[in-house]
Amino acid sequence: MDLALEYRDDKVNDKEKQIKLFILLACLLGLAVLVLAYDRVQDMSVEELLNNLKREHYTGKRMDLDFEDGGIETLFSRLEKFSGLSLELSPEIPKQFPEKKTYRFKQVPWDRILSLILREFQLEAIPTDGSVYIQPIKDSMMRIIREDNLRAPESSRMHLLLYFLTALALAGGISGFLIYRKRQKSKKTSSGGFVIDPDRADEIMKKVRYVFDVEKVYRNEDISLQSLSDELSIPSYQLSWIINKKMNITFSGLVNSYRVKEVKKRLTSSQDVDKSILDIAFDAGFNTKTSFNRVFKKLTGMTPSQYRQRYKVPH
Repeated sequence: MDLALEYRDDKVNDKEKQIKLFILLACLLGLAVLVLAYDRVQDMSVEELLNNLKREHYTGKRMDLDFEDGGIETLFSRLEKFSGLSLELSPEIPKQFPEKKTYRFKQVPWDRILSLILREFQLEAIPTDGSVYIQPIKDSMMRIIREDNLRAPESSRMHLLLYFLTALALAGGISGFLIYRKRQKSKKTSSGGFVIDPDRADEIMKKVRYVFDVEKVYRNEDISLQSLSDELSIPSYQLSWIINKKMNITFSGLVNSYRVKEVKKRLTSSQDVDKSILDIAFDAGFNTKTSFNRVFKKLTGMTPSQYRQRYKVPH
């Protein structure tokens, strides 16, 4: 009797082991399926990408991008392949930027790389039928996204999957810790892809201030980062880096600040008391009444008419 009972217990234990093994294999298979699925789908939707660009909050997968003498078409092709999204270039972009450049990014979210490239080349991203259309910015204001075409991000299963895989990575123990340390180290040595020598940076900054303060290049309504780059014989990516990193302002922000400064001065000048506000704005480089009013109020907190009325001078 005792032997029979002991025999049945062994069979139960064997079945339990088989069930546990089956569950373990199923979990491993499920994890493998999730990983494969993660590699085959888009990192994010078009709406999520555009919101990330607008809010400067980057959640894309980190990527290494390192190639020399690459054209802008090659650059966007690699971003498109890595992200899974369709990035369609305007036909005028390859013609406008034919030169080849060197790009180096180490473990940087791909949507942040896209944001840096858009700023460097003065481009904007807009949604078109499930893809992203890249085109040159049309007006004097720096825009990354057209807000009227932007929808709120939709929750997706991919976010849950990303969190799940992140949790597994954090539970990886020593290997995960070493990877984390390596990434942190690469972040500290990274500076947006390149670094300019301090003496060279000061030289470029002086040239920029000279052409704005003395030559008043901002009065040209068609001024762009590329045109100023050509005038100063400075690569556009270096000029963009100096303005953004050293002067702590965007190119359009720099241009508009000088334009508004001149308009403010002339609105309170007795020599221009009989001149219309719009004529003064056009003289300063603004090309539309709408953009002028928007920029002026943003920088001064009041409309041009209110400013002239408050600080008007007697005839």
